[in-house]
Amino acid sequence: MAAVLLLATGCAAEPARGPGGDPIKIGYLNNASGAFAVPELQTGAEVAVAHLNRKGGVRNRPFELITCPTDGTPEQSAACAEKFVRDKVQVVVQGVDTGADAAMPTLSDAAIPLVGHVQFTPGLMNHKNAYFFGAAAVAYGTAALKYYADQGVKSVAWLLPESPITHAFTDTVLTPSAKRFGLSYRSVYYPADNPGWAGLARQVHTAEASGSIAATEEQCTHLVRSLRESNYEGRILAASCTGLPKSVGNQSIGVELSSDFWHPTDPLSAPPANQDEIEEYRAAMKEAGHDEPVAGAVVSFADMMTLARVLSTSDGTPELALKSVKNLDSFLGPQITCDHAWLGNSACSTAVLFYRFQPNGALKAQIPDFIEVAKLG
Repeated sequence: MAAVLLLATGCAAEPARGPGGDPIKIGYLNNASGAFAVPELQTGAEVAVAHLNRKGGVRNRPFELITCPTDGTPEQSAACAEKFVRDKVQVVVQGVDTGADAAMPTLSDAAIPLVGHVQFTPGLMNHKNAYFFGAAAVAYGTAALKYYADQGVKSVAWLLPESPITHAFTDTVLTPSAKRFGLSYRSVYYPADNPGWAGLARQVHTAEASGSIAATEEQCTHLVRSLRESNYEGRILAASCTGLPKSVGNQSIGVELSSDFWHPTDPLSAPPANQDEIEEYRAAMKEAGHDEPVAGAVVSFADMMTLARVLSTSDGTPELALKSVKNLDSFLGPQITCDHAWLGNSACSTAVLFYRFQPNGALKAQIPDFIEVAKLG
């Protein structure tokens, strides 16, 4: 079957063993095809591993990245989990994998923790074997509505891919949060395989703020283009899609993004320590031959760097190291705690920033610090 053929590709060459011992094997799980394909995330992970290995790895042990591309189907994610067990990986990092729930039984049985950035599947949101360095999925919606309410916006409409997950998200997070902040709110759903963007743009035309908090770069491109071409005059939130200046040109000006880390195109808004990390990221990408920004790569780069910090804090297993994370400075982000204490959530943070695209294509922070959803009560 096609999934098996695809799994045979993408394994990184084994690095030389350092003086500290054998390599730390990291599995990398990511949608390389399908409706939510984000192949650019793998670029950031690969660059981070090369950068870390040049610095000596962790405790003088280099990283070995073993990739397994998926297409969002549970079958392929489960096959990847079996491959990782056979390859004796010690931790799995997820870019985006919409079938990842199916990988968890095999990974859990083998005591292999899964690390990611954003929770894209319901089974991972409270899974005890999962640890997400970004903000909890529920935090994005609450923070976005709080952000707009604070700025006097009265009506908001999100365009969301049709699924039981997004309907549940509307019912349990978005609608109650909007009521709490005094906003008129509605979700407009679209089939991911045939959205009909022009019609969707007409449906949200009267909202003062619209867009999405769950979309790929390709979906954001269509969303922004359709809203602009329909002469929509409200504010647009385009998830975390940093590639819009390249894909839609001047139509990106003024579009806002949510983020759970400080963006490299706006270093001066970040605290000094994070400014140094931005420079480290830029230098590593340039060393790898990426003179132009690679949309999304910074997310996976930051996750790999944060994972290295976590592993450096303990000489035990990755699972023990992750469980012990408390008030750790994440790479480019806030302090994280990974004890699943906040509503049993597997995310290590609830902090969200907001940015706006400038005429030169750069992002500019719109608030001075993170909105900490956990502190809103």
